[in-house]
Amino acid sequence: MKIIFSEQRTLQTAAGILPYTFERKNIRNINLRIRPDGCVYVSAPENAEIAAVERFLSAKTEYIQSAKEKFAAQKVPVYEMQYVSGENVTLLGRNLRIQIVKDKAEYVTSDGIYVFIHVRRPDYYNRKKNLLNAWLNEQCSSVFTEIMQQTAKRFAGYGVSMPELRIRNMVSRWGSCQKDKGTIALNRRLIEAPKNCIEYVVMHEFCHLVYPNHSKQFYALLQVMLPNWRESKDLLEKCVVL
Repeated sequence: MKIIFSEQRTLQTAAGILPYTFERKNIRNINLRIRPDGCVYVSAPENAEIAAVERFLSAKTEYIQSAKEKFAAQKVPVYEMQYVSGENVTLLGRNLRIQIVKDKAEYVTSDGIYVFIHVRRPDYYNRKKNLLNAWLNEQCSSVFTEIMQQTAKRFAGYGVSMPELRIRNMVSRWGSCQKDKGTIALNRRLIEAPKNCIEYVVMHEFCHLVYPNHSKQFYALLQVMLPNWRESKDLLEKCVVL
């Protein structure tokens, strides 16, 4: 069974087709959130009927459209990295300054303040990009694996074995798991977030290996395993915008 944080749905409204992300949670009311990129997120109680959710959304059509227009007017053009000295790369919640180093050997290192990209041709854009991305992938594998190993020890009593880690580029979710295959997939961009935020996502997925839903039992287990999970979740959503 594939367990995900949310599902993508659409609704025909007076203003046209409205795509939105729908989540069921252990809450009492239907909640609406619109992100700066214009994406619409709706969360509802576990037992809420889709018809009720759609009536709620239909009644909010004007508000949603107004919010989208407001964000669009404020939208800052997306900056594309040039991979030159002075640019920043975010790792575990910290902004590290890129320093390009002309060298016969090609590799990437960091001292916690700078990220040094050693390259034979400093003007070779694609090579610098590939070197940095490969290094970031190594950071993902190392950090995510360490956190998963630590988390797996706490779930040994629940009959949960160490899942296989898969690192993916995800557009609208932080993680997912497939209980029947024993895998957990984590969003590559999690490496930008503070470590406690990554721990929250990993813990969330491990709890799904016990309770494959967002039931009261699921949230009770998450609360026991990670009492400050709400703070970590809020920080993650502030630090890294999908």
